[in-house]
Amino acid sequence: MPTVAIASEFLDAFARIPRAQQKKVREFTEKFKADPRSSAINYEKLNAVKDSNVRTVRIDQKYRAVVLHPDQGDVYILTWVDNHDEAMDWAVKRTFDINPVTGALQIVSVSEVEKAVQPKVEKKLGLLDAFDDDLLLSFGVPAILLPAVRAIEQADELLSLTKHLPAESAEALLWLAEGIPPEEVRETIAAEPEKKVDTSDLATALQHPDSRRRFVTIQTDHDLNTILNAPLDKWRVFLHPNQEQLVTKTFNGPARVLGGPGTGKTVCAMHRARHLAKTACGQPGDRVLFTTYTANLARNVEENLHHLCADEIEKLEVVHLHSWAVRFMRTQGVEFDIATPDDMNQCWETAVSSSEDTGLDVGFLKQEWDQVVQANNIQDRAAYLKVPRTGRGRALTRPHRARVWQIFETYVEALRSRGKHEWLNVIQETRRFLEQRQPALPYRAVVVDEAQDFHPEEWKLIRATIPPGTNDLFLVGDAHQRIYGRKVVLRQCGINIQGRSSRLKINYRTTEQIRTWAMAMLQGVKVDDLDGEADSDRGYASLLAGPSPEVAHFGSEAEEQEFLGQRLLELIDNRPPEDICVVARTNKMVRDGYQSLLKSLDIKYTLLDKHSEGGGVRLATMHRVKGLEFPVMILAGVNAGVVPLRIKALEGDPASKEEHNSLERSLLFVAATRARDTLIVSSWGRRSPFLPK
Repeated sequence: MPTVAIASEFLDAFARIPRAQQKKVREFTEKFKADPRSSAINYEKLNAVKDSNVRTVRIDQKYRAVVLHPDQGDVYILTWVDNHDEAMDWAVKRTFDINPVTGALQIVSVSEVEKAVQPKVEKKLGLLDAFDDDLLLSFGVPAILLPAVRAIEQADELLSLTKHLPAESAEALLWLAEGIPPEEVRETIAAEPEKKVDTSDLATALQHPDSRRRFVTIQTDHDLNTILNAPLDKWRVFLHPNQEQLVTKTFNGPARVLGGPGTGKTVCAMHRARHLAKTACGQPGDRVLFTTYTANLARNVEENLHHLCADEIEKLEVVHLHSWAVRFMRTQGVEFDIATPDDMNQCWETAVSSSEDTGLDVGFLKQEWDQVVQANNIQDRAAYLKVPRTGRGRALTRPHRARVWQIFETYVEALRSRGKHEWLNVIQETRRFLEQRQPALPYRAVVVDEAQDFHPEEWKLIRATIPPGTNDLFLVGDAHQRIYGRKVVLRQCGINIQGRSSRLKINYRTTEQIRTWAMAMLQGVKVDDLDGEADSDRGYASLLAGPSPEVAHFGSEAEEQEFLGQRLLELIDNRPPEDICVVARTNKMVRDGYQSLLKSLDIKYTLLDKHSEGGGVRLATMHRVKGLEFPVMILAGVNAGVVPLRIKALEGDPASKEEHNSLERSLLFVAATRARDTLIVSSWGRRSPFLPK
């Protein structure tokens, strides 16, 4: 049987064809997959082509496909589709070579590289002159591109070149230019150089990990239909070798994957869940649990898994952890009535008014409850009198603590009398039920997304859902993006990840210009690795280039609105409104300020909330866009007093205020890194102190 493969670039080209014309291309592709040797397919050679193995095939009078097919062998690769002249032009400029050092199949446009890097009249010190040719070739740099690589003198020139280089060599060059030693870069590259490479063996080359990040071998009609139904959702098909390795690896216990925004952590987690559903669920009732911190993210993941998976979706259970706890306990005959913010405020008022005056305001008491009592699972007065209050900005004597504990007891009793529970109490009671009763749960593995946002008590519950063992827990996260809660040390929650930690470093979503700007907001912020150690962004980079973020400040709200209105109208002239998301810090700002602006301009929009449907410009809070991405992000109203949001109760507690500001800084960072191509940031009055100078 012949081998049929499709290049990632073919899917890009297919997606750009008008929808009315895609039907013919699709029909051809289906016939091509069924029998690429059919006499109805006429392979035509081209003149003046750089690669003699390139052929074109007529689809109709207008469109042609470009196929890689050597005279010998039985491998056929669809690489491009376009209008006749454009397809021919694309084909003659490219080479499709098996790298003689690494064994990966690579597509190279030599003419585009030559345009990107012009030889200098006076050669200065090259950015990569410290590395010899053999080393660069060992990282997958095609020999034909060595002169262009040697001509690079500045980091921005390298960034301009990366889109023309094979991804594996672009990554390696960026890391070398950053000063990361070659041996460390080698450890990050999944595939080692091959000892012997047959540069004519396309079938073997297609199996190389670096080939699989840009070519997919089509096995079934279902594979082909799934790909063509959503050609731009390439995360379903193409994985970075490091991601693929993590997806399929057998771990002898919990595994942790860290990575900055856009590095594909959630993609990796979803593919891992699918893999485990296939390999670890041997019995009809077996399941893989996929959980994340918020209900919105759980819904997004579940929808994407339905697109990614076939029959294995029946083995996957995707649920927000709080919802899982309530649902499980209901099956055990236990119901929880969750306290609303208003319920809790009333209980606090009752507790403070009926207790001895402590001289402490309600805001301080709430934080003491959350950050000391709940964080340390304090159950009685004696434990509270002894617990360290690390990080709290105000000292309390032992007698003072005793009076505070009386308020806490009254607060708990007020909740109980109303039949209400805080969420953390639900988590604790569910965990204790699992530990004491040890019911038989169906889970063979648990996958956790957004790991940085979970509370220690939530981690203890997750640990209780599955016994320790091979492939038990797989968690992904990034403490740079922590916007809920406090730092956690996994080993203190019974989760030992020692020796099973990995890191993803390449950003696939955001341009390097946006990534660099966003990272500048976190300068000086200490970031942990979810297990008590310091994290580092060393090697975190993007291969994408684009314009620098547009940052605008105005003296008044009216001036900002005028600017945003003009920019929105300009953007909508050139792209679908669904590409654009306008974000503000609070619901009030979204609804009273920017929703009103869109209405006044008669711009169609959709508010992103639990039940959002419809088209137009997206409008949301910063918290709501976590886990999403948009070609254009507009961060509006980034003013002092708004970002960070001013909370009066924190003013007398420097430690709590510092922690709050760190979460707010991360929130702004998260919102900025939702942008793919364009980031616009506006403010009025006084700018947020977090905005990079």
